[in-house]
Amino acid sequence: MLGSENKKRNLISSLVNQHFCIEHATKSSILEILKTSNTEVLEFDERFNWDFLSDKSLDNNIKPFMLFDKINEWNYLIWNVWDFEETKQMTLFLSKELNTKVYYFFIDPWIATCRWVLADKGKLLSSYYESHDKILNDECDFEIEIAIRNKLKDQGEDEFWEDKFWELYTQLCQSIEILNKEQNILVTKGILS
Repeated sequence: MLGSENKKRNLISSLVNQHFCIEHATKSSILEILKTSNTEVLEFDERFNWDFLSDKSLDNNIKPFMLFDKINEWNYLIWNVWDFEETKQMTLFLSKELNTKVYYFFIDPWIATCRWVLADKGKLLSSYYESHDKILNDECDFEIEIAIRNKLKDQGEDEFWEDKFWELYTQLCQSIEILNKEQNILVTKGILS
């Protein structure tokens, strides 16, 4: 019989989590291009305090962030910025400065909202924002996304926003939930200004 000490609680989910998946970069190179302050390296475990990400007392120009050590070929950067255009610009900036693929994802099924921004070496591949049955942004010239949409149509299904999101997410990169399988994960938290 397994004791409760052997059961590991999932610490992170891809749901309701605004995160960037950054391929082939180092943590130090990511931190170097970001204007950061108040950084602190911590172990990411059950005691980790998430409250700083949504600190309402901070000025709007100050953005808390979390950056995880690389797992396989991917780093994960989390922030809590709702503005879609600002998120798109951050995706493009990271992708250009790091000369790599950067994918931003967010989904919240409770408020029927999903968003993604996909960039490669500073070029926008796709951006999409749907909330409450309204498409607020849809720029797509990305073969994988077009193929997913066509597949859903060929199956006689509507382009249900969750289907599009999950198919795209799982085809493009490893889920941030891989962090739940790792031991001794380090995270750098701080402020972007």
